[in-house]
Amino acid sequence: MSQGELATQVGLNRGNIASYENGTAEPKICNLLKLAQYFGVSIIDLTQKDMSQVDLSAPHPSTNKVITESEVEMIEQFGDKAKQLQNLFESLHTCCRHKAESLEEKPRDVQIMLAHFDHLYEASQSLLCEYQELLKFIKCKV
Repeated sequence: MSQGELATQVGLNRGNIASYENGTAEPKICNLLKLAQYFGVSIIDLTQKDMSQVDLSAPHPSTNKVITESEVEMIEQFGDKAKQLQNLFESLHTCCRHKAESLEEKPRDVQIMLAHFDHLYEASQSLLCEYQELLKFIKCKV
């Protein structure tokens, strides 16, 4: 199968597939999910197992697995934890900004630390957003 054919099948572009294949980029979680679903393997299989001996030449038929009530509840719990994390990150950011504003003069090392904190905050928001999108995707499949 060509990179273009796989890209078309999973809704990506050939450049994405090429960069994943040659190791210059790593797929987002939602793209890993698309690839895993297409090949009928888990995300863990794609990311942690040696798949060179597995025949991935054709997509596996989808399994009509019934989601149990406890699995639905677990998905809801993950959603609740995501909201808690969002509140925690926002509180930490607000507290840090408030402390920083209360300083009349910020030494250079404090300025650097604040910049790094802002970058971490932005990264955490991005990851949390992708996590929430993944949960939405899973809920749609349930």
